Amino acid sequence: MNGRVVTLVPTFAVVFVLSGCAGPQVAGNEIGGAIPLAGITRQQAAELARAHCAKYGHSSRMLAVNTDGGAKAVFECI
Repeated sequence: MNGRVVTLVPTFAVVFVLSGCAGPQVAGNEIGGAIPLAGITRQQAAELARAHCAKYGHSSRMLAVNTDGGAKAVFECI
């Protein structure tokens, strides 16, 4: 049992650290959403929005970049 714990703890630590490398997560649905701009450009955010809307058979349109409470790109799926 102790050997498992010794093996699992570092494994979970590595997974936790690497999960931060996954990039920004799009928060939204088939209507639109928002993308945090931490570490990415506006062009990359536009590509993420395009990919998100394509899942629903739509194209995307960037609406705004909000800077209050952290920079976010807001988009709609049309």
